[in-house]
Formats: sequence, structure tokens, C-alpha cells
Amino acid sequence: MESLDRYLNFIRFLLPRGKQEDIIAELSEDLHAQVADREAELGRPINEAELEALLKRCGHPLMVAARYQAQQQLIGQPFYPLYLLALKMVQWVLLPLLLVIGLMLSVFRPHMVDAMMQAVGNAIGSAIFTVGLLTVAFAVLERLQVKLHFLDNWRLSDLPKVPVIQDPSQITRSASFGGFAGLLFFIVWWVGLIRLPQLPHVHFLQALPEGFFWPVLLVAGAEMLLHLVNLFLPWWTRRRAAFRLVLDVCSLVLLAAIATAWPWFAIHMDAGMTADIGPSIRDVAKLEQVVNLSLLVSLGVMALSYVARLVQDLRRARGLPAYWNWLMAMFAN
Repeated sequence: MESLDRYLNFIRFLLPRGKQEDIIAELSEDLHAQVADREAELGRPINEAELEALLKRCGHPLMVAARYQAQQQLIGQPFYPLYLLALKMVQWVLLPLLLVIGLMLSVFRPHMVDAMMQAVGNAIGSAIFTVGLLTVAFAVLERLQVKLHFLDNWRLSDLPKVPVIQDPSQITRSASFGGFAGLLFFIVWWVGLIRLPQLPHVHFLQALPEGFFWPVLLVAGAEMLLHLVNLFLPWWTRRRAAFRLVLDVCSLVLLAAIATAWPWFAIHMDAGMTADIGPSIRDVAKLEQVVNLSLLVSLGVMALSYVARLVQDLRRARGLPAYWNWLMAMFAN
């Protein structure tokens, strides 16, 4: 029943992460039993209107979720679950949006790195200010005992369609295939079977020492094989999580070693090339600076991803469920 699943999924979204599965399993069993009893009385399958009436007797998802949450002193019921929903919107929508916009705008400013750091600080500051404002607003509403009429007069169609939380032990085949294909292309390029197009009389200098060749190739090859296994056996086991944990550590060590060789990009032009095309030494230096800063930011994002993956793999290797929040969803799986 799509409407019943939508009702339960919204309740799941409002519950504490560690209690979701047990509570939803209990609610689902109870609601399906009520539906079965009602269908036995009617002698036919229940229709949408009758299902909605049954669920309305159970209560709005906000009120149902509130029954399983500890009583709060500052913000009480029924405002507390609505307050938690607002905080999740700040965490999953507002903060990422401010970060993306701020980082995109900082690329066009004179001092890009300083502007990026300022953008991150501004985004976090704005999110903290919003949380404080929401806390005061809900505390005032609770003290004034404002009546929330929508908790009594609601329809199933009014409930938002929140994303279904994926089973953390499952691995999507699309992610495994994409990881396998991406690493295969990288390895083919890394060993020199394909090369990027070169401009005439322009040479891109590679700053990485030759000693990085085999370590990078071995780590990339091992992770490619792991993606291949996950493609046919799409669930996490403790052994596979421990294996990827070792790859995470090796990858972070390699990234740290590569960072010591920064800057990695430089341009060398043959004699007379500058006179033919007209780029000044200052223009070339500016291009090198932009490319090297972009590569450094990419390296930082990769490092964050491996740190997040390391945390997830450490928990899976210990037999614990992986974390699920917007940060982990963005950087790790």
C-alpha cells in the first residue's frame, strides 16, 4: 500500500536513527493488522478513503513520532517533533546549499583560498544562527500554547515524500559499476595506454616522482576488484569492510605523500612559442596557479571522502551499522 508506506516512511524520518527500525517494524505490524481486521469486516479490500480514516485515528506522523521521543524541558509536545524536523531541514538543505553557493562564488574572487574558507565559516555561522532563531521561535510558540490545527485536519496527500533511507548493509549495483568503470579508465590512463591530447610546442610538466607509480596502481587495482565483487554480491560483510578499511588508510597515506609534492602542474613552452601566440609569463603563471589550486581543492575533497569512508568501514568491520546523515551520504557509502 503506497499510502501506508508513505505514512510510515515519514514517521521513520522523524524518529531517532538508532530506534527507527524497531519502532517502524512495530508500527507496521500493528497497522497492517488493523487494515486486515477492517478488510475482514468489510469483506473486501480497503479503499484509499477508508485507509486514510484509519491512519487519521492513529494520529499525524508528527504526533506518532512524538510518543517515542523523550520529553523536553525547553520545547515540549507537540512542538518538539516539528522542531526536530526544522533542524533536519537546516542540516540537510540550508547548510549544504549555503556551502555550495559560497564555494562557487569564491572561485571568482581575487584570493580564492581565503574566500573559500570565509564561505565555509559564513555557511556554518548562518546555520547556527538559524538554529538559534528556530529554538527561540518554537519555545515561544510552546509557551503561548499555540494550537496546531494541521495536526487534526490533515490528509495523506499532504504528507511530504521524504527520501527512503537505504539499508546501510546493501550496496547499489550502479555505484559498484560506476566505481569499477571509473577506476578501470584511471588505470588505463595511469599506465599510459591512453594519453590526453597535447598542444603543439606546449609541455605539461609532471611533478609527481616515479615512486608513486606502483603504489597508486596497486591501491586502484585492489579497489577496482572490490567494486567487481560488490557488483555481484551487493551487500557489506565484515571482511569486505575490513579490506576496504585497509585501502582507505593506504589511500590517505598516498594523498598525504602526494600533497608534499604540491604544486603538481607547470607549463613549459618551446622557444619562440610566446612570440607566436602572445601569452605573457604572468598569464602562464596565473593559469598554473589556478590549476594547482583546483587540484589541491580536489585532493582535499578526496581526503574528506576517504576519512568518511574510513569511519563507515571501521563500524562495518566491527559489526556495527554505518552512520547515516547528510555528510556521510555526500562523502561516503
